[in-house]
Amino acid sequence: MTTQGSVEVIQEATPILSHEVQTKGENVLINPGNHPADHFKSRMSATRFQIRQYLTRFTDTQSETLRDWQETYRTGFGDVFFPYTALMGAHTFYVIFLPMPIWFGYHELTRDMVYILAYSIYLSGYLKDYLCLPRPKSPPVRRITLSKYTAKEYGAPSSHSANATGVSMLFFWRILQSKDLPSMMKLGLLGIVSIYYLTLVVGRVYCGMHGMLDLISGSAVGAICFLSRILIGHIFRNFQSAEYLWFPIISIAWGLFILFYHIRPVDECPCFEDSVAFIGVVSGFECSDWILQKLNSDLMHCTKYSIMGSFIFLRPFLGVACVTLWKSVVSKPLVYNFLTQILHLHDDRKEKQLQHDKVKDHIECPLYIGEAKLDIVGRFFIYAGIPFTVILICPIIFSLFHVM
Repeated sequence: MTTQGSVEVIQEATPILSHEVQTKGENVLINPGNHPADHFKSRMSATRFQIRQYLTRFTDTQSETLRDWQETYRTGFGDVFFPYTALMGAHTFYVIFLPMPIWFGYHELTRDMVYILAYSIYLSGYLKDYLCLPRPKSPPVRRITLSKYTAKEYGAPSSHSANATGVSMLFFWRILQSKDLPSMMKLGLLGIVSIYYLTLVVGRVYCGMHGMLDLISGSAVGAICFLSRILIGHIFRNFQSAEYLWFPIISIAWGLFILFYHIRPVDECPCFEDSVAFIGVVSGFECSDWILQKLNSDLMHCTKYSIMGSFIFLRPFLGVACVTLWKSVVSKPLVYNFLTQILHLHDDRKEKQLQHDKVKDHIECPLYIGEAKLDIVGRFFIYAGIPFTVILICPIIFSLFHVM
């Protein structure tokens, strides 16, 4: 137990303090975005650098303000509550909970959420890597997180804020549009969505992970993705993908195209991995939906509670087991063996990786060396397999256990 009260609270609450707090901030360069301007000027186009320089006026002065805010409002309860609720914005949470509406008979809701979340992640990640702006410095800010991985990303825009905004706007829209819900239930649901949104967004500041520029830009990304989904959904409301044989090919090609032409960050930043995963999910959802339409069988559509009754609550247990089996056991050896043995793809990054590993454990954040094409394609298809499992495999399993 330490003698510093604020650090002691975090240690008892179990969230992990990022490396800066543990090393007392001896070198902030361990995180991306904190190098001097010349470090970025020589590695960016003139326009990109000028945009970054303009925005640094907001990030250079944020840490002291956020420290004062933390010192005023931090509590023992908050040190536990906000790091754990932040997991509701993590991709592992979405892997488990995004399929739920499908299993309860609300296929379209999951479709909307997949598009909004995926492109919120992709767009916020693209802008993070384009701008290369730092998170609030720690110290003076106390960074409270359960994931060291998250602390290694750039700051603006906040992907948590983008996700929370997009999803909250979608639920607000659907609740207000519903003709079946009583007024009091609508108010209650709107209250729950509001609490979800405020918890995720305010928690980013409380935990020292983001400043106001990050939150505002992230919220703007989420709002744009929501509005785009509503508009596109309206324009193509009668679109049936099964009428076009080329649709799965276009879906996969588009997904890989926007991933391979993603902007390169200056320093190493892991947020691109989430973009690959979510774009893979989009393509997997579209291709699975195409197959579902081709089958044209009501037996493959999950019924709602009004038809199935309480047995419907057995579906998540079976469904999560199927998704976990694919994600943790089957997918990686199957996909990578196919890519390496059949398509003869290989890791095109080995020499750079050897040089990278030499400086990996140093106190300074290494330069970005790129992602291996093998890993991009592999991760893409691993996550594309999740909606395939959810939409096409799980209904068969539910039927076998008579919970369809």
